[in-house]
Amino acid sequence: MLTWRYHLMTLVAIFLALGLGMLVGISLSDSGVVETGRAGLVDDIQRDLDSLRSRNSFLERERAVNSRYQDDTFPFIVGGHLQGQKIALVASSDVSDSTLRDINSALNSAGGQVVSTTILDPRFDSDAAVAKIRKDLKADSTYAGLDESSLVPVLGQQLAVAIGMGGGATLLNTLQGTLVESTGGSFDIPVNSVLLLNRADDRQSPLYSDLEKHLLLNLGNLGVMPVGAEPADAPISEIPMFISISVSSVDNVDTRIGQVSAVYVLGGEKGSFGVKTTADLLIPILRETAPGAPSA
Repeated sequence: MLTWRYHLMTLVAIFLALGLGMLVGISLSDSGVVETGRAGLVDDIQRDLDSLRSRNSFLERERAVNSRYQDDTFPFIVGGHLQGQKIALVASSDVSDSTLRDINSALNSAGGQVVSTTILDPRFDSDAAVAKIRKDLKADSTYAGLDESSLVPVLGQQLAVAIGMGGGATLLNTLQGTLVESTGGSFDIPVNSVLLLNRADDRQSPLYSDLEKHLLLNLGNLGVMPVGAEPADAPISEIPMFISISVSSVDNVDTRIGQVSAVYVLGGEKGSFGVKTTADLLIPILRETAPGAPSA
């Protein structure tokens, strides 16, 4: 049984330990041990920070050199691979303007001609799209009985014809303000290939990926090469969807390396390329440059 004497002795022991601890602390402080230890810790932290700054500076210089090397060699790697090819770009509005500019420049460097660009709203209002088509294209039997359940397969087929085969300005104009955000270039001539770019996220309409799938499949049926692409930082990757329908793809098209891959895939290489776990290779096997490429 625990008695009051036991509790008293316990309290005395605790206070003695506290007192001894205070005496030891005061002694260490007076002798400079604590101060010396603190100074040593500060010196170690400062050395670590200096080392990190030096390493970051080195890596930044390496990054700049690597970026310059990629830019300088890019025309010689891709030059002529798309010579004479006509290409249409279809991009979601979430793809940055800088990425679109870089893609245009890359395809032009390879000898390709971007004949049209279509920017689609991935959060489009399907009800509004149906209403607009019914109103503006009611005389066209293609859209007779169109409703939300048939919208995606019908649009996938008709957009493939409009963008891939030419002569589709009427549908694209009708969809302005619902699905289509903007268009540029000419839609009067057939193209060899369509590069579909998206940066999917959880705000995207559930119908949008299905629309992309139907568009890509219908392009293939029309003899137009479909290629899928996304930037490396896409919150949700659509590469698995491209793989599921046997469409070649690039998952880092916002980088120089990804743009090399896009050129080679549009030139006929098959597979999934990039830096994500779904990629077969970082880049396609670099073939001999086609005639007409720039020489060193």
